[in-house]
Amino acid sequence: MTPSVNAEATRLLDFNHHLLDQALGLVAAHERPGAPPFATPAGAHLRHVIEHYEALLIPRRPGTVDYDSRRRDPEVERSPRAARARLQALQQCLQLWRDAALGAVLQVRGQGGTAGEFGFEVASTLGRELAFLASHTVHHFALLKPHCLQHHLAVDADFGKAPATVAHERARDTAPTPTLMKEIPCHNALSAV
Repeated sequence: MTPSVNAEATRLLDFNHHLLDQALGLVAAHERPGAPPFATPAGAHLRHVIEHYEALLIPRRPGTVDYDSRRRDPEVERSPRAARARLQALQQCLQLWRDAALGAVLQVRGQGGTAGEFGFEVASTLGRELAFLASHTVHHFALLKPHCLQHHLAVDADFGKAPATVAHERARDTAPTPTLMKEIPCHNALSAV
């Protein structure tokens, strides 16, 4: 049975909320004595993530998301306190979306081309953009994982791993050892030509 739209919305919102919790954990890890500087690379990545969430959750124009036209606030990049405040504000916004309709239509604006030489606008949905933000955030966390490991920063074991990767690894670790299959020769499609 397929879950209801409200159940799917709740799970997707909870997933994004959890990712923002992970970001808050990273901020807290940088505030501990002996922690590495926040600005590079953690602050830069978190600023980028925060501003993408703000583009969707607090749009300049209702019904339009523009990830490329961001403030790029250097204070969020330098200050764990500023980053924490913005992350907490985003979590409060997500809390208000408990019954969000994933199918709500949005227009996504941006810049295209290798040098941003043209603008574009495409239709999307709230659900699609929440899924994008989650994937985008996990990607940036993956880029930060080596920094966290190098500086012994406490983060979740699955920090920076795609959900499908985590599920695959867990299934692999609990699956019985496969038996060896008899080698089957490959058919060369070109040999028939």
